[in-house]
Amino acid sequence: MRSNLLQRAGRLCCALLALAIISCRASVAPDAGFIENPEVLKPDSKLPFDAVWLKEGVDLSKYNKVYIAPIDTTHLLKLDWWDRANVAPGSEQAQAQDLTNYFREKLIKEFTTNDRKKFTVVDKPSPDALSVELAIVEVVPTKVWLNAIGYIAIGALSSGTTAFEGRLRDGKTNEIIAEFKDREHGQIDIVSIADLTWYKHSEHTIRIWSEEIAHLCYRAPDEAISPMSTVTLRPW
Repeated sequence: MRSNLLQRAGRLCCALLALAIISCRASVAPDAGFIENPEVLKPDSKLPFDAVWLKEGVDLSKYNKVYIAPIDTTHLLKLDWWDRANVAPGSEQAQAQDLTNYFREKLIKEFTTNDRKKFTVVDKPSPDALSVELAIVEVVPTKVWLNAIGYIAIGALSSGTTAFEGRLRDGKTNEIIAEFKDREHGQIDIVSIADLTWYKHSEHTIRIWSEEIAHLCYRAPDEAISPMSTVTLRPW
């Protein structure tokens, strides 16, 4: 009897997880205004972002220096009533601003410590450097109160949402040579400390984006970059 109950419970958990995986991928964010020509962006199965544009014939791997511009927070998308139904401290503007230093720190780490290619990070635009210009355009904190209720029944019900827009600029010509955007929910997990904090899911998403942006800049021609998984087994 007990064995049957455990089996049924296991099947139920698997079904719920499968349903969550199917529905977890975040929808593409509306254009926030940071990208100059959003109409040219399209999905690319080899790249991990929702939409991308790369100048034809551009070779990002030729750059050895990179300038990471201060991250913009002035293009935040308007939240709907459900996204605003939160008890996280501060405004979305303050929340986004708090994440910019974290984003820049992780980007610098990825560009300077990567095993496949290490870049020199410069502190101002340079003719021989690639400029990385990014904007955080959405920060919807995890609904801690909802997850606290959900854990009693089936687990986490909210993992927040984070979105960004970005572009790459050639330091010599000042020409934009790539633009991209992405929006992600926090990853699904069985149980996680991140589900009971406001911004841990956003911080994890930013870590993944930092890896992906650096990878984009040194990848081999036609090399595919896998998108962020919708599921994790990490407890934090």
